Amino acid sequence: MNGVSKLSVTEDISLVNFKNIPRDLCISSRIMTEFAEQGINIDMISQSAPTGETADISFTVDSEQVVRALAIVQRFREQYPSLRTSVSTGCCKVQLYGEEMRTRPGVAAQAFTLVSEQNADVRLITTSEVDISLLIADHDLPAVLEALQQHFEVE
Repeated sequence: MNGVSKLSVTEDISLVNFKNIPRDLCISSRIMTEFAEQGINIDMISQSAPTGETADISFTVDSEQVVRALAIVQRFREQYPSLRTSVSTGCCKVQLYGEEMRTRPGVAAQAFTLVSEQNADVRLITTSEVDISLLIADHDLPAVLEALQQHFEVE
């Protein structure tokens, strides 16, 4: 086995970025709470390492929720003028899964190499012990999917 036992794709995903968030977990909590209260499920949450007194948070939402997400983003920009935000549509999530990843070094390196060889526009990466999730531009999906399926011998 090569570390990956399953490959899945989720289409119609949008990326939400909050940059220059004051380093206060209460603010991040308020952002997450606002999305939850509006019935918007979030995924692929990633916070960058803090720079000085700020940090960045990125996460994904279903594209059908993007209009509501934009309204939330705008409210936070009004409250925090130094906050920079962006929302990117036209994305999909490619998820590689394998219990063997826990003990097999190099699976991420192989996946990143394959995706880079396709010149894919990778917008976000999240991982766990058994999962690698890559948010890529929709137009890159066919080439990325074929490369990963062939290399890892999964459907």
